[in-house]
Amino acid sequence: MYFKVAFAIALSAALVAVLSSYFFYFEQLERNEQDSREHVNQLSRTIEKTASIAVYVQDSVLAREIIDGLAINDVVSEVELISEPGFSVFSGEKTLIGREGVSTLTLYNPFFEEEVIGQLKILPNEAFIDHNAKDAAVNQARMLALLTVVTAILVSFIVHKTLTSPLNRITNKFEGVIPGQDSHISVPRFHQKDEIGRLVNGINALVSSLNQSIDSERNLREKTQVLEKKFRLIFEQASAGICLIDSENLLVTANPAFERIIYKSHSIADAIGLRLTDWFYNKRQLESFLADIRQSHNLDTVALDLKMKTLPGSPDCWVHCLFSKVLDEDKQTCLMIEVLMYDVTERTEREINTRFEADHDGLTHLKNRRAGRRSLVELFDRAKENDKIAVIMNIDLDNFKAINDIYGHEAGDFVLIEVGQRMMAVFRNDDLCIRWGGDEFVVACYFDSADFERRSLPAIEKLASELRLALSENVNLSCGGSIEIGASIGIAMYPQHGGTLESVLSAADSAMYVSKQGGRNQYSIFDSKLVGELSSCDKNDSKAQSQNTDRMNQDAND
Repeated sequence: MYFKVAFAIALSAALVAVLSSYFFYFEQLERNEQDSREHVNQLSRTIEKTASIAVYVQDSVLAREIIDGLAINDVVSEVELISEPGFSVFSGEKTLIGREGVSTLTLYNPFFEEEVIGQLKILPNEAFIDHNAKDAAVNQARMLALLTVVTAILVSFIVHKTLTSPLNRITNKFEGVIPGQDSHISVPRFHQKDEIGRLVNGINALVSSLNQSIDSERNLREKTQVLEKKFRLIFEQASAGICLIDSENLLVTANPAFERIIYKSHSIADAIGLRLTDWFYNKRQLESFLADIRQSHNLDTVALDLKMKTLPGSPDCWVHCLFSKVLDEDKQTCLMIEVLMYDVTERTEREINTRFEADHDGLTHLKNRRAGRRSLVELFDRAKENDKIAVIMNIDLDNFKAINDIYGHEAGDFVLIEVGQRMMAVFRNDDLCIRWGGDEFVVACYFDSADFERRSLPAIEKLASELRLALSENVNLSCGGSIEIGASIGIAMYPQHGGTLESVLSAADSAMYVSKQGGRNQYSIFDSKLVGELSSCDKNDSKAQSQNTDRMNQDAND
């Protein structure tokens, strides 16, 4: 910086010296010339009185002395004294009349000041005047240039001592400052209160602030590293699967536990970038659910149990997923969704098994009476809403007590299991097959109400016939024996035979007893007339009542 400042000062001084010398030269030259001419005029006025007397008395000797006295002056080249009568004295070889640059002084009568008696002509020495003026101007210009150079050197020295040198020392010390270390720059001498002192104090304050920021950042970085390490351990060693998905449901990041869970669904090397919803059943519903979470301001965290797709031959996998929105700083836009996933396959299977055991018969795996009644109520409600016919078939195995007595209860259980499987084979998956109790079963299904007599009724009878035939085939025991079985079937329909479940069940039960009385192993559709006749016969037939009581007791025991 010092060399730059010195060079700038020197260049500026040189430029100022050249320009000022140039203008001062011509100004001084003109001034010297004017001074010389003024000197000539002063000489002529000095001898004006004497010259007037010499001309007045026509004294050539005195005139010559005056002319020679003027001519010996360096600034005078030639002199001529002229009077009217023809008196003329000059110092040169010829007269000055008609020559250029001549200075003329009019001479008056010493006694009559208004009377002109002659002229004093003086020719200035232009060469001498010009040379003398140039020498004086050059000397003045040299002095001015020298003064400018000396001033520039002095200013450069002062600037160096007061500005560039302290700044250079400050710069060198500043370059040696190491961020984070407690180091300060001392204020140069005599600069405590000027701009350099304020600059040093500002640098020291900046360094102190920087050191504080570095210390704070270092402490924050250490804390961040500790927290990052803890969170990394939590993230990587957590037993629960953790992942983040973007707005397209693509996986952004995931921990090892999550990857272990999805390995049950896909054999992949890297799950990042894959779509989360592709790993679950009901993909469309899950995508719609995630879209609702992003758009809703009320759904921030939602938990769901979902069934994952698994590799062929692998068991089912159920996961409990906790979906949480990751919002931006303004909490206005959902950036990503965090998914916390647990493998709950064992728990879900226990719940499914528990629910199945609570709703199904343990022997035949058909719905039990409690769950069956609930399903029948739902079936009747749907039939009412959709204008359908609900058909109830009450099935009672013929002579089942004899099977238990002759072949034993294990054979009886085997027969019940076989009967349940045959019923499931005859009916559709959406039909109801219920073990009502003991050897009594109930099945229910839908039929169209339109054109009942021509279309629905023959279809019901065909289905009942298929069921009777399926249940009339002998049951082959594992020990090699064969058991002959049969079933009495009673059929009732909603709303033809009752407006409630209880009334229709009662009608089906009555129709089943008609089949029993008609010779067993057959089906009967409820008819109020046949049921009335049967009821009259039952009042007079005590044996039938006794058999009915035995059957009910046996059902309760079973």
